[in-house]
Amino acid sequence: MKYLLSVSLCLCLFAACSTSTKVLQQEVPAIPFWNEQLRDSVQKNSYRITIEVAKVNISGIWIVKKVDGMWKGTLINEFGLKMFDFTCTAEKCQLINVVTMIDKWYIKRTLAGDVQFMLEIDNSAYKAGRQANRYWETDTLVVAYEKDKEFRRLPTNELVMRNEKRNITYSLKRIE
Repeated sequence: MKYLLSVSLCLCLFAACSTSTKVLQQEVPAIPFWNEQLRDSVQKNSYRITIEVAKVNISGIWIVKKVDGMWKGTLINEFGLKMFDFTCTAEKCQLINVVTMIDKWYIKRTLAGDVQFMLEIDNSAYKAGRQANRYWETDTLVVAYEKDKEFRRLPTNELVMRNEKRNITYSLKRIE
């Protein structure tokens, strides 16, 4: 009897904490990142891309198109060598036909995660897109996910995605 009050209080506290961990899913992002000038969901989209890693820079053309609800595309370097193809949905991004120098599981996993972050950021089914913080820095829209990734839409319609964990920067400029 003398422990009844303590046990009841502990059970009430436990019950209150267990129900408060439910996360509500956001249906539509508050501020959409992609607009009509940057990406067309029907036509082919071409971008001039530069990928900067510590001592290596890859520049070329990134081509994406939405086919059957899935983003499909390729990255071709400036010499015409195809670096990789990809398919991307909110659930998974997969690199296909990867050139030998980047055909390592850890490189492919990082690139696939970054491609998925860039393409699916406005998709409500994409977990990182729902959890990302969106805010304006003067005229620049910033989408930040945890401390790992940051995607910026500059006033000049240039896109800059930064993977802080791997120190990789992707710069995109739409080709008209």
